[in-house]
Formats: sequence, structure tokens, C-alpha cells
Amino acid sequence: MSVHFMPDKISLKVGERSPVEIRANRSVTYVDTDATLRRRAFAAECVGPVYSYDPTAQAEAISTVGELFQEVARLRTGRAGGGAARNHEGTLLRLGALFSPREIRYLASSPPAAIARLEADARRLVDAQMDAPIRTDTDDLNHARALFAMAARKAAANSIEEHILTIIGAQALRPNQIFDRRKTEQMREAAWRSAGVITGEVRLGDVIIHPGEVFTQQHLDKCRALGLISPRIDLATAASIFGLALGMVFLAGLYIRRSNPAVYADPRQLSLLSLTVLLSVLGLRVFGTLFGITLSGMQFGYLGMMTVVSAGMLITVLLDAPLATLITALLAVQTGLIISHEVRFTVMTLVSGLVGIFSVSNIRDRSHLLKATLAIGGANVALVWLLGGLLGDTLREVLLGSVWALAAAAIAIAIFWFGVAVLEKPFGILTHVWLLELSSSERPLLRELCIKAPGTYAHSIMVGNLAEAAAEAIGANALFCRVASYYHDIGKMRRPHCFVENQRAGNIHERLNPSLSALIIAAHVRDGLCLADEYKLPRQIKAIIAEHHGTSLIRYFYNQAVIEGCGGVPDPVLEQHFRYEGPKPQTRESGIIMLADSVEAAARCLDRPTSARLQSLVDTLVREKLADGQLDECNLTLKDIRTIQASFVRVLSGMLHNRIDYPDLPRPEAVVGWAAQRDGGVDIQPADAPIAQAVPSGSGPASPGA
Repeated sequence: MSVHFMPDKISLKVGERSPVEIRANRSVTYVDTDATLRRRAFAAECVGPVYSYDPTAQAEAISTVGELFQEVARLRTGRAGGGAARNHEGTLLRLGALFSPREIRYLASSPPAAIARLEADARRLVDAQMDAPIRTDTDDLNHARALFAMAARKAAANSIEEHILTIIGAQALRPNQIFDRRKTEQMREAAWRSAGVITGEVRLGDVIIHPGEVFTQQHLDKCRALGLISPRIDLATAASIFGLALGMVFLAGLYIRRSNPAVYADPRQLSLLSLTVLLSVLGLRVFGTLFGITLSGMQFGYLGMMTVVSAGMLITVLLDAPLATLITALLAVQTGLIISHEVRFTVMTLVSGLVGIFSVSNIRDRSHLLKATLAIGGANVALVWLLGGLLGDTLREVLLGSVWALAAAAIAIAIFWFGVAVLEKPFGILTHVWLLELSSSERPLLRELCIKAPGTYAHSIMVGNLAEAAAEAIGANALFCRVASYYHDIGKMRRPHCFVENQRAGNIHERLNPSLSALIIAAHVRDGLCLADEYKLPRQIKAIIAEHHGTSLIRYFYNQAVIEGCGGVPDPVLEQHFRYEGPKPQTRESGIIMLADSVEAAARCLDRPTSARLQSLVDTLVREKLADGQLDECNLTLKDIRTIQASFVRVLSGMLHNRIDYPDLPRPEAVVGWAAQRDGGVDIQPADAPIAQAVPSGSGPASPGA
């Protein structure tokens, strides 16, 4: 994301003259830097100084009044010849700095009641004035002193007391609101930020600058909004982009770890996810620079949307749809950042990507590609018109955007389909498309199975039908179950005559001992894995081949061995030699195929396959697998198993339904005689009439298959 995606159109600096005319390639809103700076400076100037209240000022003012009257008390005590007479001279000096000799004599000779009243008036007046705000760096203090003098005039008994109170007030009053430089700067900075920006609008085709015109800051603002000038990546910007990208990766990794541990534990799948995301982010550079294509900002927006949508669809088909939703949302955010912080393309990329994810989440053939293209194209065009109306686009811009939206949808589908074809096999991702290819009866391996082991081939087809129906019933991967069932017994091609469904001239196991027969039967799993490697089958189908018998007991030959060698007494040690190598089924699909394989083979042995007998057979076989622990390692629940059993019974009832016995057709001469007898001895049947058109007397309506 740090790479410069938008190509430089101009390299002018403020103050230079433009050699060419520059026009707007799209409609944008830009920030007018000069006008914004003027507005913010005015807003900051409107914020006055901020003051902080001094909670000690009032107490200190009252304390000053008390200290002055303490000096007066010492003066009066010294004059009367008390014990404090030695401090008399110092007190006179301190009071003489404030009061005149006449005022000092008045304070020294007045009655105690007058002095007490004078002190009380001073305290009251000072306290009253200190209740009002008195700010530093203003005339508030002088104003407070003037108000105090006016109040002293009213409270004093004579002019001497008035003057004494005025002097005391001047000494006691002080500011209680202190100028706070830090808060003032913070308030002005907040006003600067909250003033907002002044924006202007540039319409498609407007002339930004004429030839020979001086390039100003306003021209720079317009060109930057249009993406015609690439801002340099400074350290702060690079660090921010790094932090954003790191956060996106961390969020995606945390989601995968908690919600999709299978992907998190598979380095190949994580590598595929990383590769898809990186190619999507680098799509603009690849198309815009590698091929030397000159694109406008709008065209780059649609190009970015196209790469993100194709990446979302690829992740949906190759990995996981919920994961694709998260990745598409994150890539939509980065697309908006790359395309000059254009919110239009963030919204379009997100919505178009979600539509693409939904469209391909269950893709099975080429017709779905056409439907997905139409869905994405329709969503893109709708967004162009809706956002165009919201952002004030002209009709020409909307029509041009609609064309680009349809083109982006078609190209995104093409990239997606090409990406699936290129990435699915190298990364071992078994997609629906690959499964459909594997299900074709024209595949060499299936043709060989049909020719060499036709009974096994028919059995595999039936198992596929059972497994597909059961998987659909419990919400598992039905297509995978059907296709994997086709290949689960391919190992029987190595020795087809050793398996009863392919035997036409006797059973070879009648001439072999049970141990050898069990080895031959168990070997078809290893042989199947060898053939899977030879024909490069996906690892998921190899897992089915290895797990479809689990560690089940080869019961028929084990019973023979017990009867022949142990006198009919079960031997746990011997039993281990008659079990498949495993492993047990690890997935729901593997467990379904194991059950379908057992049920289909056993159902063929029923003489009268009624629904009740099929139900009993299926219940018995499933209970045996559960008791043997074969389903312990897959994620099938008891509810799933009950649903699977019901599905098996339903499908088997349709496959193994009873048929009526057809009566033998009468001989031709009997038909002629019957017709002649019916019509009074006259044969009305034409000579070339088919025998099947005749119905013997008393047989009723012809049977459906007649």
C-alpha cells in the first residue's frame, strides 16, 4: 500500500508557471487550504485567555486584614505602656508606610469598640469584593479597589475611617483568577481543529489551470484531490500505513485461527490466501504500470474494485466463504485509501465483492458464471446510479461509470475463472469444478474401472447415490461424497475376480485359506492409493480411499478362521490380523461413505427388500460401526446418524423396489385361434400385426412393461 499507485500527471510547485492546460478528469470535492487556514486562525483568535481560580486568594486577603489590625493592636498596647512597648517603634514604622500620622493617632486613640467595628467592616468589605472574579493581566483589581472605596465611604463613620478602610482594601485585595497559558493554548488549538475545512468542487472537464498561469496553493489542492499529484510518503505516513496493514493482517489471522483452524493449520492454504491478497493489492500496479496503460482516477477505482471482487470470489471457492467476506471488507477499505481516500469505491468494492461471493459460493457449471457476471454487473450499475445521485454526478459521468462497472464485472469473472484453473491443483484445493471434472464417466480411471470391474463400478455408482442423498440431508458436501464414492474402490481393479460383485465363474476364495483371502480383500485399499497417486487424484479423495473401511473387521473370513482354527472361540489377537489398516474416517463425508458402502453391499443380499427389512438392516449395520468405534474420529453427531439412516432407507426403497412377474406371451397360433373365436370365427387381425398387440382373454389390462 506504500507504493505510489496513481501515476504522476504534473510536477509543478507553487509559484511556477504551468506550461500546459490541465483539466479535471472527474468530479471531486477538494479542501481549500488557504481559506481553511484563514477560518481556523480566526476561530483561534476568537478564544480569549483562560483563567484558573486561585482557591487561596480570598483567605489570604482576609488574613492580610487580620495582620494589619494585629499591628494596630500592638500599637495600642505599646502606647499604653504594656509589655510590648519595646516593639512600639517597629510597629510605627510598618504602619507609617501605609497610614498618615493623623490616621495612626486615630487608630491608637480610638475606643476599642470603634476599632473592632472598623476591623469588622474591613473584613466584610474585603470578603464581598473577593467573591467577584479578579483576573490577572486586566483592570479587574483596580475596578475591585474602586468598588471597595465606594463601599468604604458608605460604611465609615468619618473621612478618616473611610481613608483607613480604603488603604486596607488596597492592601488586602488581590487577583483570584490566574491566567493559564497552557489551557488557553489548548482551547485555541481545539477551536482551530473544530473550525472545519472549507471545500470547493471541481466538475469533470473544468479547467484547473491555463497555460502560463502561476501555480497556486488552490491549484495544488485541486490537483491533489484529482490524484494528479503524488504526495510523498513521509515517515509518519509510512508508519501509519504499516500499522494499518499490520492491523489488517492481525485481524485476519485471529479470525482464521478461531473460526477456521483447518486453514490456519495448513501452510498451503495460508500461502494461497496470502498470494491472492497480495495479487489483489498489486493489481493496480500490474495493470497500470506493467502494461503502460494511462488511466484516470475513476478508471483506477474500477480497476481496484475488479481485483478485489475477483480475489473475494477466489477465496470463496478455494478456501471459505466467511473468510472471503472478511478479506473483501478489508481490501475494500484499502482500495478507498489507495484511490485518494475515495469513499465511493470503498462502498462499491464492498457491495460488489459481497455479491460476487454469494454468486459463486455454490458454482457448479459454466451457466453459473454467466449468472454471477450478470449479478455483479447489475449490482455495480445500480451502485453507480445510486452513488452518482448521492454525490451529484452528471448524466455523462453516470453513463460512463455504468460502462466501466459492467466491464469490471466481466473482467473480474474472467480473472476468477482463470485463477481457479491455475491455483486449485497446485494448492490441492478440491473445488466443485474439479469435482465435476472427476465425476465424468469419460475419465480414464472410471472407464478402466467400468471395463475391468463392472460390478465394482455399479456398486460405486450406487454408493455415490446413497452418500450424496445422506450428505444433502445433514448439510455435508454432497457433490464430494458422490464423486469420492466413484473412486473409493478403484483398488479392486488390480484383482477384480477376487471380489464377489465381479465374479462370474466361481468364487476363488473357496480355494484359499481365510488369512490369505483377508489379505487380498484388505489389499484393495493399498492398491487404490497406488492408483490414486498414479492418476494424480486429489488428496481428499485419497483420504476417502484410505478411510472408507477404517479399521473394520473383515468379518466373513475372520469367522471362517475362528471356526477352522479356534474351534469357534473368538480370539482377540487373531482378530487384529483380520482388520483393515485404517485410519478411521476423519471427516463427516468419510463417515457417510463408510456407512453407504456397507449398507449398499448388504442390501443386495436381501431376498425381499421391504422398507421394514431395509430399516432393520441399516440400523444393525450402523450400530455395528458405532460399537466398533469406526465413527469416533469424525464429526458425525447422533442426530446426523439418524438422519443418514432415514436417507439410506428412503433411497434403498426406491432402488430395490419389488417388480411383478410378467406372464408368458401366448404362441402365435394360439393368438390367431383366440381372435377368430372372439369374432365368431373370423380372423380380423392383419397378417403383419405384432403379437404384443393381442391380449389373452381374462388377463385384464396389459401390464405396464408389456
